[in-house]
Amino acid sequence: MRWYRRLYAGPNAALHMDRIREKASAGAWMAGVYYITLSRAEGGLLEIFHNTMLRQPVFEKLQRLDVVGVAEGRSEALRLTETIVRDVYEKTGGFDMEAWFPDEEFQTDRRVRKE
Repeated sequence: MRWYRRLYAGPNAALHMDRIREKASAGAWMAGVYYITLSRAEGGLLEIFHNTMLRQPVFEKLQRLDVVGVAEGRSEALRLTETIVRDVYEKTGGFDMEAWFPDEEFQTDRRVRKE
């Protein structure tokens, strides 16, 4: 699991980011916490998933784990995803997530259980 250095956070998640990162590092389940990641699908932009999905062994083979945003609740996750897409479009005129989130801007949290 890799975290974007300038991680987007929904308003509720922002209040608890230290605790969320701590629990993510420990592999703990967190009620209502969603991750927004870069898409693994060709032509895809972003994907949203609940943190408990990391407990599924097949998930890490199917999902790209480059986290660009964290939200508390599905509604906040959808709004945050909209914000990210809008930011990328307004600043670049396109939807190239790979260019907007360059590889060198991610850091690995070696304590995260599902790396």
